[in-house]
Amino acid sequence: MSLDIPAALTDGLSRIPTRVAATLFAAYLAVGAISTAAAQTLSLAVVDALRTTVPADAAAPTTPGMGGGALALDVGLPVAAALFLTQVVLAQVVGVVGIRAFVSDARTSFPSGVTSHLTWVVLNALVAGFVVNVLTGLGAILLVIPGIYVAVALYFVQFEVAIEEHNAVEALRTGWELTKGERLRVFLLLLVIFALGLTSAVPSVVLGFVGAPTPVVVAASILVGAVAGLLSVAIGARAYVQLKPDGWSPSFGTTSPFA
Repeated sequence: MSLDIPAALTDGLSRIPTRVAATLFAAYLAVGAISTAAAQTLSLAVVDALRTTVPADAAAPTTPGMGGGALALDVGLPVAAALFLTQVVLAQVVGVVGIRAFVSDARTSFPSGVTSHLTWVVLNALVAGFVVNVLTGLGAILLVIPGIYVAVALYFVQFEVAIEEHNAVEALRTGWELTKGERLRVFLLLLVIFALGLTSAVPSVVLGFVGAPTPVVVAASILVGAVAGLLSVAIGARAYVQLKPDGWSPSFGTTSPFA
């Protein structure tokens, strides 16, 4: 099938005012808060480690609070690194569940297969995501256009892992095949998704510019980021369904596994 961008946008937006989306939104909020805290904690721990290992007259960061933030925890570098890695895995778990939910027709309850083989899928999704990021980065280093092309061509790799349960290598192959002949449309769709991401940064930037308290700025960033993330996954999921062969449907049911 070919990609119909207006239909993907409309279909994706129609999935937002549902019970499933509301539950996912709460999960995205939680992950956003945890991810922000973990990133700020790691940054603070790195700066503190540099302060203790670099001579005072060297070019080490010395500004009080530098690298910290409203949600930063005062812990050692090993603990901070462990927290950061934990949130990466947690975010991937929520991402897989979100993809599966929006690819399915479930609206009032999660599909019955939403947690099937979750450990294996999350592990392969992490590996596949890392490979895609490396390839995209290498393409961007060579020239910007190759990096963009790789990002577009491999955009649905994570979806192939989450839905078809391919391993990372197989998902790279099938994800590449899925976008063949549709990469211009996928690029245009990603421009819309990218615009959503940029728009989500506006409230926190404005609040910071007018001098709002840091906790307010951080809260606004997490809230709007969760909305943008949910919209992006919903739209991407509906576009993914369009690109699958005629008659294709996910193997998930519509009965909640939590019922």
